[in-house]
Amino acid sequence: MPNKLTNFLFTNVGVPKFEAYLDLTGFRHKLISGNIANVSTPGYRSRDINFQEEFSRITNTSSHLSGVETHPAHLPLGASQKRNPKIEQAKPVEGSLNAVDIDKEVSNMAQNELQFTVAARLLQRKFQGLRNVITSK
Repeated sequence: MPNKLTNFLFTNVGVPKFEAYLDLTGFRHKLISGNIANVSTPGYRSRDINFQEEFSRITNTSSHLSGVETHPAHLPLGASQKRNPKIEQAKPVEGSLNAVDIDKEVSNMAQNELQFTVAARLLQRKFQGLRNVITSK
């Protein structure tokens, strides 16, 4: 049986959402890094995810219906939290080597890095606040 204090301190104050946010930014970082690494690969199609849509799905804040899995062998349906993020591939531009726009990828990388840094700092401050409450006299 989970401890109510632990549940309140970590689950109710949003730590799982920070964890999901950081995991998703890490996943997106890998996709963008792969796009940049393949900038000169003929026929390569850049890949990305819709960050807000995937975060809403993972944290169960989506307005879409999701299927209920009653057995471990069931396939996740709809907005299920267990399915992998939907990766979108860009279509190559006519006459170009591939579908990677290096300027767009570098911009996406900088934005993703900023999102990760902000979330990590907010999580750090949340733990610092908990530490202050625990150690205060």
